[in-house]
Amino acid sequence: MDLDELLSLARAAAWAGARTATCWRGRVHRLLVEEKAGPDDLVSQADRDTERAVRTVLAVHRPHDPVLGEEEGTSGGRGPVRWVVDPIDGTTNYLYGRPDWAVSVAAADADGGRLLAGVVIEPSLGRLTEARAGHRTRANGTPVTALGQHDLTRALVELNLGRPGQRRMAGPMVSALLPHVRDLRRGGSAAAALAQVATGRADALWAPGLQPWDCAAGVLLVQQAGGAVGDLTRPLPGTWPPSGDVLAAPPALWEPLRALLTPVYSGEASLTGG
Repeated sequence: MDLDELLSLARAAAWAGARTATCWRGRVHRLLVEEKAGPDDLVSQADRDTERAVRTVLAVHRPHDPVLGEEEGTSGGRGPVRWVVDPIDGTTNYLYGRPDWAVSVAAADADGGRLLAGVVIEPSLGRLTEARAGHRTRANGTPVTALGQHDLTRALVELNLGRPGQRRMAGPMVSALLPHVRDLRRGGSAAAALAQVATGRADALWAPGLQPWDCAAGVLLVQQAGGAVGDLTRPLPGTWPPSGDVLAAPPALWEPLRALLTPVYSGEASLTGG
């Protein structure tokens, strides 16, 4: 497979989605908004139209590849590449007019799940971060600086609170981290947060309870920027954690963060892949 071609297609598909989502942003007051799992899990016509725009581009160029998207599930055939799409990651931010939302498109090996190419666009900020396996992550066309933060006390850590059953650990998690790091942030979009780690706008991310579409592209961005990504068991080079619990950081910070977080979540079967 030509990884440059896959990256080019991921970029084109993500831009198509970003244009659709941005168009809807100007008419957001007309959107019908629904709750999926609860009041913090929203979906709108903008999400669905954005995913269709992404899928349309992918279908024109690689009609036999399967596609996994947040809104339409799995579709497609038996091609060698599986596309993983989050049309608007951070829908609540998007609907409230906040900037932390992103369009995320990743290409992975359909058999083993190895990440091949990934693009995250943050339309409100005019930022496109992209990577393909074997090459340094680029931000708006410029290679990023390799992740080198080694001082935990100077680390800005992005957070996600996790699935409903994991949210009861939010307080203990903050208490475990806050005395040891520079500060904590919760932007509300895992895809955007991973792009921020890859580009040095945050130093690490702890995001339990993710789905593949939330993190597939962003995981590759961090890995190809020299970072480590895994769950609380171990780093997983080249792919995303099947548990959905994502710790992303420069290599020097990954183990210290894991050591702080593991006691908080030690009773969670999801964090061991069980």
